[in-house]
Amino acid sequence: MGRSGKGGLGRIAYDRRMRGRCLSLFGGACGALLLSAGCSGGDHSSAGSASTDPTVLVNSVSVPTVPLATVPLATVPLATTTTTTSAPGVTTTSAPGVTAESIADEIIAAERGIRDVTLTADGVAAFGRRQQQAYQLLARHADLLGAVTTLMPADVAVAFGLNVAARQAVVDHAAGTVSSEPSATLPAWTIVPPRPIDELLADYREAEAATGVPWEYLAAINLVETRMGRIRGESSAGALGPMQFLPTTWATCCTGDIEDPHDAIVGAAVYLVSQGASGDMHAALYGYNPNEGYVGAVTAYASNLMADPLAYNGYHAWEVYVGSAAGTIRLPAGYSATAPVDAAEYARDHPGDVT
Repeated sequence: MGRSGKGGLGRIAYDRRMRGRCLSLFGGACGALLLSAGCSGGDHSSAGSASTDPTVLVNSVSVPTVPLATVPLATVPLATTTTTTSAPGVTTTSAPGVTAESIADEIIAAERGIRDVTLTADGVAAFGRRQQQAYQLLARHADLLGAVTTLMPADVAVAFGLNVAARQAVVDHAAGTVSSEPSATLPAWTIVPPRPIDELLADYREAEAATGVPWEYLAAINLVETRMGRIRGESSAGALGPMQFLPTTWATCCTGDIEDPHDAIVGAAVYLVSQGASGDMHAALYGYNPNEGYVGAVTAYASNLMADPLAYNGYHAWEVYVGSAAGTIRLPAGYSATAPVDAAEYARDHPGDVT
């Protein structure tokens, strides 16, 4: 990352998606991997506040970037603009026992849970994992999307709309490019716990103060690239670190340790400025990783964080899922491989991690 050389685990996700292997953000299918959206440019106010532009564009839909509780459902018309076309491998037939109501109930509970300031950190993180799994379930039952959308209350509507619209845009960008043959192996990665939520947030805000790049974009990049630093491993292009830089790019723009979260986050902000941030975030993100699906993924997540910074609580808890021929497999902290791992054997030995 920070690269015209198209490195990085975020880049790997695109490259491997073409070969049937990907890091799964919302569901088990490769087409459901990355998020995409239009980009909002312009200046942003201080960390945690809404954009000075009151709307962002997601799939050409204007979505307000204001606190969730103040936005009526009717102002988020994503149900009428998002299709349910799925990429190869995405299940669109509802399974027995899975209903629009059951999916909606889980999404609502999770979205509210990650914003519940009375909960312990562990309690909030548990809701974050449920949030990720609920959207995965919706991705596997995309025929229910319209019905689920109608069940979203006002306080959840913006977050739901951005997450779903983002995922759908990725499917649209991937049309005709996704391999129908999922990979038989899992990646040679090491999965570690992320840096504590407050420490990462302090790093994002420090980088914003130094460069003007909104912290929400830096958090979104960190999420898409390595799940907030959970993934350690070299990309197919040789990119390294939690923000995934090619060492050659790092040497020209950044200082410190490419593997250190603080240094990498500050380095990412510096690189984004060199590509046009914060005046033109679309151009800056495209310079960071030249793929519109990637730009959309980061933009959608950042837009959700701008609408409500408490969304960060959920994203920080999201885990690593990889699509494979053996199903979508969760790679928990402690997973470590120096060479590709047979997916079928791993699934047999870790049935609880197969979704």
